[in-house]
Amino acid sequence: MDQHPCLTSVLMATILLLPAGSCVADLIVRELGRENGEPTPYAVPYAFASEAMGFVLGIGGGISGLPQEQNSFIATALVSDEDAAAVYAYFNDYQFSDIPRLFLDASIGLGDFPQQRAYIEPAPPGDDPPAGSNDSASNNYLNAEGYSNWIELDFKYVLDIGHAKYTPINIYTLSNGLLVGGASGGGVFNPFKSGRSYVQASLFHHDRDYDDFTSSLRLKTTGFGLSYKYDNTDFPVNPSNGSILNIGIKHDPGFYDDESWTVGEIEFSHFINLPSNEYTEQRVLAINTWAAHTFSDDFPPHYYGVTLGGLYRLRAYPIERFHDTSAIYYSAEYRVIPKSDLLRKLTWLDFVNLQWWEVATFVEIGRVAPEWDFDELHDSMKSDIGISFRVMANNDIGRLDLVWSEDDAAAWLMYGHPF
Repeated sequence: MDQHPCLTSVLMATILLLPAGSCVADLIVRELGRENGEPTPYAVPYAFASEAMGFVLGIGGGISGLPQEQNSFIATALVSDEDAAAVYAYFNDYQFSDIPRLFLDASIGLGDFPQQRAYIEPAPPGDDPPAGSNDSASNNYLNAEGYSNWIELDFKYVLDIGHAKYTPINIYTLSNGLLVGGASGGGVFNPFKSGRSYVQASLFHHDRDYDDFTSSLRLKTTGFGLSYKYDNTDFPVNPSNGSILNIGIKHDPGFYDDESWTVGEIEFSHFINLPSNEYTEQRVLAINTWAAHTFSDDFPPHYYGVTLGGLYRLRAYPIERFHDTSAIYYSAEYRVIPKSDLLRKLTWLDFVNLQWWEVATFVEIGRVAPEWDFDELHDSMKSDIGISFRVMANNDIGRLDLVWSEDDAAAWLMYGHPF
């Protein structure tokens, strides 16, 4: 799901204020010692200043547990003194009663912004490397007023094998934010014996506009995606051991008189639970690799195809800083939850249900290329290092990433682990 970069802090704050027992994917998370009460709506006002948007006022809110216990609804709206305006809404994990293994997620975003940065050419490229390519200049971009809209529907079917053989919804039990019951994987790498497997079909429509910008590049796309995911981790929200394999393809058959495009990707993450000691509650080595390739002669929009940079991959660089036909990426994180009751003693924050804090150090490498060439993809790779501060609150994770590279630096405020 694509998000405007200025909204990351808004989204994280909204997620962290979900009522206790909030759910992610086809799961229910419960904390020992806390009652699972009736669903309670909430609303939180916020304000921040941004170079791209000016002074922003907004409100975020939501409710979880309606109409089903595993459901959650989140929404936020904002306006600014620079005429920015946006509305975002998310509804997760609706289970179809007639097909209990089928779930629906839906998201929509409507936004109009005074400045949108895009690493694309305002005219056909000249002798310099094209904007967004691996060797392109960091100042080769445009800023323009415009809108960014999307809608996505994700239908996910939970296969009746492995840990999902007898129930499509898994219930996890936590104590102080750490898993004590309901582990759904981490054993042998075999979807028939361990973990949970999914087949997902997605429908999407994305549309961007940059005022006074004319180009042959595609900025609108409508299509579908198909994917298979094998989650063999103990706890998907905060894995401490096991692995995740995700293989997917996205396709636009050629609406709006455009040529069709097809992009495929594969991602693998592995988690190693290291022994804890007198100073730590949990230590995890997390490793991730991702590869993507455009299989068609025509390309998707620069922001929805094969990209690196932003919230999840090559975090020292701006969102969609690099885009091309193919890409490869590697990351490793060392995640440590210290032994500390500091957060749990902050009684004035009980409504947020702070459970633990974590420090993660990480390194990333990756690059894009105009074709799938293994040697080229591993030559002149971009890299960065960083440190991340994370908390578990209301059974979800918020993170602040500080990242540096030779070319750039960034700070990201977001929810969830990057993988």
